[in-house]
Amino acid sequence: MIANLVYEWRRLWSVRATWIMTFVYLVITGLLGAGPLFLGDGGFGTQTWKGLYSTNANFLCLVMLSVVASQFFGHEYRYGTIRLTLTEFPKRERVVLAKTLLLALYVTLATILGWAVLGVVGSIAPEGSIGTNGPGLSINGGEPSELWQVLVFGFAYCLIAMSLTMITRNLALGIVLPLLLSSIIEGLIVLFAGLADGKMDWIVDALPFANGTAWLTNLPDQPNAGLIFAAWVTGTYLIGSAMFFKRDA
Repeated sequence: MIANLVYEWRRLWSVRATWIMTFVYLVITGLLGAGPLFLGDGGFGTQTWKGLYSTNANFLCLVMLSVVASQFFGHEYRYGTIRLTLTEFPKRERVVLAKTLLLALYVTLATILGWAVLGVVGSIAPEGSIGTNGPGLSINGGEPSELWQVLVFGFAYCLIAMSLTMITRNLALGIVLPLLLSSIIEGLIVLFAGLADGKMDWIVDALPFANGTAWLTNLPDQPNAGLIFAAWVTGTYLIGSAMFFKRDA
């Protein structure tokens, strides 16, 4: 298993896109965090450190990480290196586990770096623009998230991206599908549900990213949002893993 982890670690950082996307992720995180601090006129209220540190759970940031997440399988399928990987490590369960563990490590490192950037942004913010009183501002809507929620949500989003790549064997779809679902498709479903006189409410209640965001921002009227989102993440991952075991390289 150690050999699998070392192999995946070297493969991860040998891909140029890993470095580029991580850098872009940090830049976007810093800019989004700086917005309320440097562009606000005081009308939105004072930002708090908790609100600032919840910034990198925003979908714009997570899309950058999902590019790297999709590459765990998508890059190998795209360039045919999956055959070399399975030749070297024929036990597929170890391959999946190693990629999953390395994804968790990568998301953790990227999130910590994002918090470091936000810490620098907060330290140079104008006096009085950030404090400790009040709930603070969250660009995700709702209440600012706890640090562990930011980390878990980021990993869950990336795990969905990696799982979709396992299912479709397509790098681009692993990136685009979660983005479309979270930004467009779920919004359209909610819109059509509003015209259906309650006949589509059960679909709205089960949407993955709507529930994920509700859990992330602690919406009180959706107490089961975390469980629903976790079911989507787990189900997608299990389907992707099953298809990886079943298919030929």
